[in-house]
Amino acid sequence: MKKNYTLLFVLSILSMASYSQLTESWFYTLPDKVAYSGPAIAEDGTIYIACDYSDRNSEASYEDTPFNFFAINPNNTLKWQGHINEGSTQNKVDQVISSASINADGSVYIGGHYGRRIHRFNAITGDTLSTNYINSRMRYTAPAFSSNGDVYVLVRNNGDKGVRNFSTDLTTQNWIFETGTDFNSVPAIGADGTIYAISTNDNIYAINPDGTQKWSAPYSAGGGYASSAIALANDGTIYASAKLNSDKDGVLKAYNPADGSEKWSVTFTGENVEKGGPAVAADGTVYLGNTGGKMQAFNPANGAILWTYSANSAIEVVPAIDNLGRIYFGDTSGMFYVLNSDGTEAYTPLSLGTKITSPAAIHTDGKIFVGVETSTGGKLSALTTSATGLQTSGWPMYGRNTKHTSNVNNVVLSIESFNSIEGLNIYPNPVNKEGFYITATSNAKITVRLFDILGKEIFSKTINSNEKIETQNLKSGIYMLKAIQDNKTASSKIIIE
Repeated sequence: MKKNYTLLFVLSILSMASYSQLTESWFYTLPDKVAYSGPAIAEDGTIYIACDYSDRNSEASYEDTPFNFFAINPNNTLKWQGHINEGSTQNKVDQVISSASINADGSVYIGGHYGRRIHRFNAITGDTLSTNYINSRMRYTAPAFSSNGDVYVLVRNNGDKGVRNFSTDLTTQNWIFETGTDFNSVPAIGADGTIYAISTNDNIYAINPDGTQKWSAPYSAGGGYASSAIALANDGTIYASAKLNSDKDGVLKAYNPADGSEKWSVTFTGENVEKGGPAVAADGTVYLGNTGGKMQAFNPANGAILWTYSANSAIEVVPAIDNLGRIYFGDTSGMFYVLNSDGTEAYTPLSLGTKITSPAAIHTDGKIFVGVETSTGGKLSALTTSATGLQTSGWPMYGRNTKHTSNVNNVVLSIESFNSIEGLNIYPNPVNKEGFYITATSNAKITVRLFDILGKEIFSKTINSNEKIETQNLKSGIYMLKAIQDNKTASSKIIIE
């Protein structure tokens, strides 16, 4: 049979054109703008995002205030909506210009700005599990977690501003570091538990897990400012971006994690990089956007600029990197971009709205999520590319992963295991009266046994992974859970509220 090569060529060109087109699979409309709030994604695919209300008038009660925090199912339906409020009676919707984070027990944390509170939500129901009035403001940040689930909060402007460490349930402040110093940024936690945080006072700090200072180093000689997220390379190198001086020059610096000595520094004349922050590819390449509308790639050995891509307007977000090495980000004109690792366009840029200050997140199925400001309010956009997931090495996005833990290590809460079950997760923990869930990497059935504090077995059931375990008939208190799957066993303390 004779082939029609002209037709094959045309079909090939059409296929290539279709492949290069970035598509918005769906969007969920939010009641007001999304400002510096990046989506956090749970293991079940639920997306958590906040919106920032322009009108913050007081209402009659807490319940009457507009909702400003949302859990969206991956099929574009609302799971629940919650309140992040301010005022002594919390009857005024708060400004939210930060991102949510998800702890190992599945509970969701987020801070308000004027309300000076950090909130902890039940990921399944949206109920507020706990709220701590910290008398300090949170902006351009997200809670981070130690390897055992303790919460790190960077705060500013009021009260006990500084770097603060809370227990998982937010009831206890374990320590506060550099009291009286403003922190607007997202920290990073290294493999040894060291916390790296950049302040607005021209310094970056390395903090020991007990809250004492390991070292400090300057990023500016004066007039500097930082609201950016820190990134860590596989070898522990610390990358931080900031405004360098009153002339609004920008700077990207690489620090030695042992003592804070500077490895290299790159200055951007007239191009501020105080917001957003760097991402690190699996091969060590560093990506950073700036207010000059440039996304640039840097050689990790010496900071040399490898390539520059010019966007429509200022870039104020941490880029995200997929498992094919491509870079995702939006700009302040509302355009969204996907670049190849050599700086060329992988897809035609797509206009999503009027402004994007939300860092993108890439789920394990490859779906891309980003918050967008629109002419009528805001939205959560879901985008489809040929990606199948987030890059698995380096520091590939804001907060390092879709849960925004900002930790090189996995965060494990209260699980003490032997002959461990791979990927075991119990959430939420503490458990409300609705019940809890257990998931594992394997889909094999799990036998669950519960014991009271005297060691008496009070419950036993064999379930499927992610099947709900009812707790309505159990009293509040501390229990020991034993899980058995494929002859492997793990134990965990759980709390029923």
